[in-house]
Amino acid sequence: MATPAVVSNIPSSLWHNRSFLRLWLAQLISNAGTSITNVALPLTAVLVLGATPAQMGLLGIAGSLPNLLFGLVAGVWVDRTRRRPILVGADLGRAVLLGTIPLAAWLGTVTFLHLWVVAFLAGSLTVFFQIASIAVLPALVTKTQLVEANSKLSIGDSVISIAGPGVAGGLVQLLSAPKAIIVDAISYLLSALALGGIGATEARPVRGPGHIWGEIVEGVRELVGTPLLKVLTITSSIGMLAGAVQGTVEVLFLARELNLTPVMIGLVFACGGGGSLIGALCAGWASRRLQTGLSLILGKSLWIIGSLMLPLAGLIGQELALVAGGQVLIGLGSTIYFVNQLSLRQAITAQSLLGRGGAALHPVWYGAAGRHARRRARHGDRAARDAARRRGGAGRRTSADHQLADPPRACLSTMI
Repeated sequence: MATPAVVSNIPSSLWHNRSFLRLWLAQLISNAGTSITNVALPLTAVLVLGATPAQMGLLGIAGSLPNLLFGLVAGVWVDRTRRRPILVGADLGRAVLLGTIPLAAWLGTVTFLHLWVVAFLAGSLTVFFQIASIAVLPALVTKTQLVEANSKLSIGDSVISIAGPGVAGGLVQLLSAPKAIIVDAISYLLSALALGGIGATEARPVRGPGHIWGEIVEGVRELVGTPLLKVLTITSSIGMLAGAVQGTVEVLFLARELNLTPVMIGLVFACGGGGSLIGALCAGWASRRLQTGLSLILGKSLWIIGSLMLPLAGLIGQELALVAGGQVLIGLGSTIYFVNQLSLRQAITAQSLLGRGGAALHPVWYGAAGRHARRRARHGDRAARDAARRRGGAGRRTSADHQLADPPRACLSTMI
C-alpha cells in the first residue's frame, strides 16, 4: 500500500499552519458539542423516557461497543483512503443522527430503541473519526512538531473537560435534554466545515492486493513486532486497566467511605481536569527539557503517586486534600504521558500503517478495561473497593516497572 503524500512546505509555527489549525478548531468544536450530548443523551433517557438502571447500562454499552466491533476494520479503511473525507463524513453522519433525537422528541415519537441506535451508530462513526484524526496529524506537521501539536489538541480537551459538564447541565435545564442535543449536531456541522481544507493535497493510497484480514494482521504485527511500540502498548494498557479498576469504585469510595458531599466530589473531579490542563501545557516543555523517554517516566510516576494518594486518604486523614491532590497529579501525569507516547507512536509508525497501528489498540484498551470495570462493578462491597484502589495503584507501578526494565528504553531518550 503506497504511503499517502504529505502536505508540503509545512510552516515552522503551528499557528501559521492552516491545515493544523483547521484540525484543532474542528476537534475543539466537535468535542465541546460531544460534552453536551454526554450529559443530555442519558438525561433524555431518564427524564423523558423514565429509563431503568438496566436500560441506562445498555445505553452506555451502545456507545462503547463500536470500539470492539469496528476498531480494526476502521484502521484498514483509514489506511486505504484519504483521511479528510473520512473526517468530514463522520462529522456529517453524526450531525444527522443526533438531529433525529430532538426532532423525534418534538414529534413525541422518541423511544429508547431510537436512543440506543443513535448512540451505537454515532459511536461507530466516532471510532472512524478518532483513528483518522490521529493518522492524519503526521501528514500536517513535522515530526519535531508532533508533541507541540498533540499538546495543543490536549489543551482544548482539558478546557472542555473542566467547563463542558457545567455548560451542558445549564443547557439541559434551560432548553430540555433533547433540545440541548441540537447544539452537538450543529457543532458537528461546523467541524465538518472546518475540516474541508484538511489534507487537500493528500494522495489517495493505493490499495494492496491482500485481503482485509491480512491488512489487519499487518497492523497488529507492526504494533507487537516493533520493540518500542510494543513497550508503549504494554505500559499504556496496564495503566488504563489499572485506571478502570480504580475508577469503577472511586465515586463509591468518595461518597461512602470518606463521606464527601456531592459538591466536594465535583470539586475533586474538577481538580483532575485542572491537572490535565496543566499537563497539556507542560507536555511540550517536558519533552524539550527531559527528552521523550524521561518525559514518559515522569508522567507515569506522577500518575502512580496520584493514584496511591486516593487509598491513603482513607487511612491517614486529610481526605479532601489528599484526594484532590491525587486527582491533580493523575490528570497532570497521565496527560504528560499520553501526549508524549502518542507523539512518539506517530513519529515511528509508517504513514501507511498509522490507521491500522492505532486501531489495533482499541480492542486491547477498550476491551480489557471494560471487562474488568464491569467485573469490579458487580463486586462493589467494601473489601472489593479497598482491593480495587490498591490494585489500581499497584497496576500503574507494574506499568512503570515494565517501562523502566525493558531493553528498548534507551531508544526513548530522544524523539525520533
